[in-house]
Amino acid sequence: MKLSHLPSFRRAAVASALLVAFPFLLSACAMRLEQPVSGYTCCNLRYDYGWVSSSNVLGGPILPAGESATLDTIKRDKYFYGTIGATYVSMYDDTARSKEDGLRWARQIVVPADPRLQLATWSPEVQSAVYAAKVVVGMSRPQVLMSLSYPSRNDTKDLNANSWRYWTAQDDEPVDVNFGADGKVSGFSGPPSAVRAVELKR
Repeated sequence: MKLSHLPSFRRAAVASALLVAFPFLLSACAMRLEQPVSGYTCCNLRYDYGWVSSSNVLGGPILPAGESATLDTIKRDKYFYGTIGATYVSMYDDTARSKEDGLRWARQIVVPADPRLQLATWSPEVQSAVYAAKVVVGMSRPQVLMSLSYPSRNDTKDLNANSWRYWTAQDDEPVDVNFGADGKVSGFSGPPSAVRAVELKR
C-alpha cells in the first residue's frame, strides 16, 4: 500500500518511524578503514555541530592546526568519522566522486607531519594571523592554507589561481583572497563584512 493511501495520522507515524530509523540505516553503510588516516590537522578547521565540510564556510568554532587526528570509518565514499584531539568529528567532502577521491581529501586535511613545526619558523605576525584564523597581506599560499584551510573545490579548482574564494557564515557572503605575481597575498575582494571575517588588521 502506498503512503498516500494511508490516513494522515498513520502517514505521520510512518514518517516518524523512518526518521528515527534513518541514522541506523545509514550507519549500516559505514565501513572501517583498513588503514586509518592518522596524523595531524593540516590547518585550522571550522566545524559546525560536529561536522567538518569541504565547503569550508568560515565562522564558528575552530579545530586548530596541529591537533592529533584519526579518521577510521568511511561511508558512501565521502563521509569520514573519527577524532580530532578529544573531539569526535564527522567529515564530509561534498565534491568526492569516488572512495579514492574522498580519501585524497581526507589525507589533505589529516597530514603525517605536525604543521606547528613549520608554523614556528614563520614571522611573529604570520603566526599571530594563523592562531587567529586570519590573513594579512604578504602571506604565502601555504600560510593562508594553514590559517583558513582549503577553499571549496567548487569555487577554487586550482590552488595556483590568482585568488581563492571562501564563504563566510555571516550572511553567506563570499570573500576572495587575492595573490600577486610573487605568490603572496596582495589584498581581498568582497563585501566589507566578509573581508573583516578574514583580514587581520595590522
